[in-house]
Amino acid sequence: MASNALDALMWESLAVLAIAVLAWLRTVASGLVTVMDVLWGLGFVVIATARIVAFGGTDTVGWIVYGAVTAWALRLAIHLHLRTRHRGEDPRYVRMREGWGDRWWWGSFVQVFLLQGIIMLAVAAPLRPLLDASARAAPDQAVPMMVIAGLLFAVGLLIEAVSDEQLRRFRANAGPGQLLTTGLFAVVRHPNHLGEAMVWWGLGLAAIAVSGWGAWPVLFGPLLLNLLLRWVSGVRMSEVDLEERPGFAEWIATTPAMLPWPRPKR
Repeated sequence: MASNALDALMWESLAVLAIAVLAWLRTVASGLVTVMDVLWGLGFVVIATARIVAFGGTDTVGWIVYGAVTAWALRLAIHLHLRTRHRGEDPRYVRMREGWGDRWWWGSFVQVFLLQGIIMLAVAAPLRPLLDASARAAPDQAVPMMVIAGLLFAVGLLIEAVSDEQLRRFRANAGPGQLLTTGLFAVVRHPNHLGEAMVWWGLGLAAIAVSGWGAWPVLFGPLLLNLLLRWVSGVRMSEVDLEERPGFAEWIATTPAMLPWPRPKR
């Protein structure tokens, strides 16, 4: 069984590498690498597909998880494609390109495509026991924990979808340089990041439900994603481009970044 798991991980890695290389080659001419954002969610579908193929199938739980992850990934990919197709390069990548200079051709492959592929493989940790029928080890506790995990996933997906739509409408109607501080953005500054973190914590809890607490290392996946969204590629990098907008200082002083703690009194 360990050999099968290693084979599956090898196929996952090769599939992700193929995505990274093909996407990178597609963007070499233009130098625009925002396409990797669109491929972020779809990469997990590829990972899950490679694992199912490597194991020769999965069970009912695995197919339900596969369907849920595919639904999450497709919604996110469509949203990001529609948002970025006419916008040009993301400001985050513009700053990276300026730092690399003439070496951006190779630098983008390492810093954007290859790095995100490696992160995908790490974040996908909860999917492995969920898609592997032989990993079932905790039937007594599986049902109640799976219900909680499913609710966490569903609420996270809803928060992510609603906040993305609120932001889309705001950008379509507001003038340039404005800051969205209403709706879910009045509760936390980055509800879309909160929703994505909840989706993956839900998958992590589901993995524990079907495999027992001995599978706790899979929680490294959602933990890594949570840390990246809060401290690296999510909140921190997004707010660099918002600092000069009117009301930004008050917004960050009264609104938590991702977790909806009570607001400080003004």
